[in-house]
Amino acid sequence: MISFGYGVWFNYLDSAKYCSDNGQICEDIGKILGGNSIYQPWNVIGHCIPGLFLLVMTPKRWGLFLAGVLISSSVMDSPLWGVMRLTHDLPLWNADENCIIHDTPSLLDWIIFYYNPIGTCQVWGDSWPIEGQPTSMVIFWSIVARVAVAIILILKQERLKPLKNYFNLNR
Repeated sequence: MISFGYGVWFNYLDSAKYCSDNGQICEDIGKILGGNSIYQPWNVIGHCIPGLFLLVMTPKRWGLFLAGVLISSSVMDSPLWGVMRLTHDLPLWNADENCIIHDTPSLLDWIIFYYNPIGTCQVWGDSWPIEGQPTSMVIFWSIVARVAVAIILILKQERLKPLKNYFNLNR
């Protein structure tokens, strides 16, 4: 629940534009904090916060820490981000057949573009972590993989719970 809540809260902050006092200049939080090369690594590290809460509450259960990180980052990358963006009265984006990105007010058009499991268009204006990435295919399959691994870790921890033989990174 902590991981889900953190992902929702961070979605709200990350999806907004922040404007100067006069409201003339508005920027995404990532751009304000140094662009993707600086912002995205800190974004990833931030997803460890829910996992740390789980680690403090259940110190021997490292699998839950990892699951918390994966769940938080999956919620952050989910379509909920687009919903949050629309609550800020900001546009989403789509791309044409040449991968030219343009604004759209349609959540459905954005979801079809952004989470296309075979899509090769880059989905952000700036690349990260490597040139031309992430594509919609990378976004979609990384969410699927994170959710699957989180479920496996949680199930494994629950199966080992009666034995008190928790997942250990040293083994």
